[in-house]
Amino acid sequence: MELVRRGGELARLEELLVASRRGEGSAVLVSGSPGTGKSALLRDFTGRAEAAGALVLNACATPAESDLALGVAGQLLSGVGAGAGWPGPYDDGGDGGAYGRGGGDVAALFHRALREVAAAVPLVVAVDDVQYMDELSSRCLLYLCGRFGTSPILLVMGGLPPSRSGPARPLAELLRHPRCLTVDLPVFGEDAVADFLRAPAAGGMDPGAALRLAPAWHRVTGGNPRLLRGLLDDHRDCAPLRPAGPVTGTAFRRAVTGCLRPAEAGEQAVARGLAVLGDAATVTLLARLLGLHEREVAAVLDSLGATGLLAAGRWRHEAARAAVLENLPAEEHARLHSRAARLLLEDGADPRTVARHVLAAGGAGIGSGAVHGGAGQAAGTAAGAGEPWAVAVLAEAAELAMRTGEARLATRFLRAAHPACTDERRRAGLLEALARAEWESDPAAVTRHLPALEGALRSRAFDTGRAAGPVGLLLWHGRPDEAERALSALGSAGPVRELRSWLGQVYPQSARAGGGDPGAAAERVLEGIALDQAPPTIAAASLSALVYAGETQRAVHWCTMLLDAEAVPTTPVRRAVVAAAASVVHGRTGRYEEAAEYAGRALALLSPEAWGVGIGMPLSAAVAAAVCLGRYEEAARQLRVPVPEAMFRTRAGLHYLLARGRYQLAVGRLRAALGDFHACRDLLARWRLDLGGAVDWRAPAAQAERELGRGLAVQGAAEGPVAALSRAEFRVAALVAQGCTNRAIAARLYVTTSTVEQHLTNSYRKLSVRSRADLAALVTAGSV
Repeated sequence: MELVRRGGELARLEELLVASRRGEGSAVLVSGSPGTGKSALLRDFTGRAEAAGALVLNACATPAESDLALGVAGQLLSGVGAGAGWPGPYDDGGDGGAYGRGGGDVAALFHRALREVAAAVPLVVAVDDVQYMDELSSRCLLYLCGRFGTSPILLVMGGLPPSRSGPARPLAELLRHPRCLTVDLPVFGEDAVADFLRAPAAGGMDPGAALRLAPAWHRVTGGNPRLLRGLLDDHRDCAPLRPAGPVTGTAFRRAVTGCLRPAEAGEQAVARGLAVLGDAATVTLLARLLGLHEREVAAVLDSLGATGLLAAGRWRHEAARAAVLENLPAEEHARLHSRAARLLLEDGADPRTVARHVLAAGGAGIGSGAVHGGAGQAAGTAAGAGEPWAVAVLAEAAELAMRTGEARLATRFLRAAHPACTDERRRAGLLEALARAEWESDPAAVTRHLPALEGALRSRAFDTGRAAGPVGLLLWHGRPDEAERALSALGSAGPVRELRSWLGQVYPQSARAGGGDPGAAAERVLEGIALDQAPPTIAAASLSALVYAGETQRAVHWCTMLLDAEAVPTTPVRRAVVAAAASVVHGRTGRYEEAAEYAGRALALLSPEAWGVGIGMPLSAAVAAAVCLGRYEEAARQLRVPVPEAMFRTRAGLHYLLARGRYQLAVGRLRAALGDFHACRDLLARWRLDLGGAVDWRAPAAQAERELGRGLAVQGAAEGPVAALSRAEFRVAALVAQGCTNRAIAARLYVTTSTVEQHLTNSYRKLSVRSRADLAALVTAGSV
């Protein structure tokens, strides 16, 4: 890729090349953080030097060969052949190496060999990644640098800033030599990022688009050219789409690791520790986590900031942090998170922050490594038995998460804490909390815990005050018999009597003496849900108890309060429960549009499986509202939603039957309608309930019987052509004969005017008539 905004640096190198041709040799260090383009600048410059007639000797130092004596010097001379007596590279491994042969002699031989070459042609010596150069090669270049007086030699080196690499002698002496100049390559500012995006090699982005995107791209990359190229590759992979903002994908993450790859062990450790701690990181905490001195940590953070990866000591973008974590070995990942959890716990951090580290370390069995001490002390942590402190932190974090509506996060914490807990009563409490958290995030998933919850209730592992949650879950998922057995085992304390009352409210056939005013009990529960304390299962029963007992105004009050913008429940389940109750309330008060809206909202928040028997509330309201609004297709669609058999053992089932019967009556399915109305009658008799107007099955049943009798009598008496009409068509035709308008017929038959018109069109076609008068005449004649 072509160089962007490096013209000044390139011109400076070319000036030094011209000076070396005049016999004014010099050395220059092209310095910059990883990814700033040092190697690219060296390649571009050496290419230009060769084109100008200079001989270029190239070498690249690597960490793997930093102990290979004369490795870099040997690379340089390999291009021209070794000079007389040149020993060649070898491992300084214990026999004295080049020192045994005389380090000064080797440097002199190196200098003589280069002078012989430079006598015939201008010479450029280029060494990249100089910070990894072996000591003897450094001595050779230092010797060369001290004898530049009349040598037509230019030594160009690329490497990290001296303060970053911290080189040892003699490399440090070489880089501080008076004849060694420094050319710094800083990261780009926003204007340079725009130039980068406009460059032909970057795709020649439109200048306007480049200016618009530059600030966001700079925020992500800090202006580091390597990171910019990674971001550009990911941007191109999105083609033909043109994302409005930066897209961080595989290429960007690879660029991040590329910027860290040359780092020393301490710098790699700080990057990993910072990735593990995230926003909780401080210099002090990082130093304690890694067993390093704070001064060393601060220096590394400054270096990473200069690279463009950090801003104010934090990762500029989460993708950079993720890239570091992806390359963190599993054992090191667990060790660092385990130690971070302990340190943060000691410092009194938010339990949710500590719990996240516990999860990342492998759960509550994270081992018993020491909290104090360096990294070596924490290295011995390993998975083991569940630790009480970890279980306690996970439980506390889950409770806080539930208070803030983070049910899924609470579920993650509790799934780790519950199996690790060894105390039976504590374990039962964690199971109840886990089931409640799962119910609030995905009610269908909680069914796998119901047998264990029932067993814990029957064994009295729960205090009676905590039994409401498990009992409510059993009721919600259609298990009243199990709930009744559990309540029998719990005795007859006050809370148990109230739970028995709720069992009777939801499943009337299971009612036993609970005593008290259901309305007052409902209000106590609703006060709890307003404070985000009551289980939503019991809250649903409370709202329905008020509505189905005819306490509509009290239900309106609670629905209005719970739907208030500032007091709205914090999880989808709680919002769904209140929306369902609101749909029932609005239907009872004749506000059918609002009833349909709230019912749709409730059904959209939870799947039918998640609703359990509670689905009867929003479904019955949705069907009833659709029928009253003449939206029969919508009512039919809602009636196709599957419902559990256990729902017909609840009060909500009564309202569902009533709503379905009214739909059947409206569309002319009279016998089916009568079946639903009579089912309501039979259930009320079996349960010994008298709900009055709350379940008014008598009036629609009487209407269905009248319509059915009239239709049978009229159609049975019909003779002639009208006998060809269907029952529904004949009913419409008979009302036409009585002089009714289409609107009046629709109101009488509980159908839409379009349905009436369709029946009339079919009748005209079957009877070969063209007017209402002709149709009325045929009906009258056929009935005589």
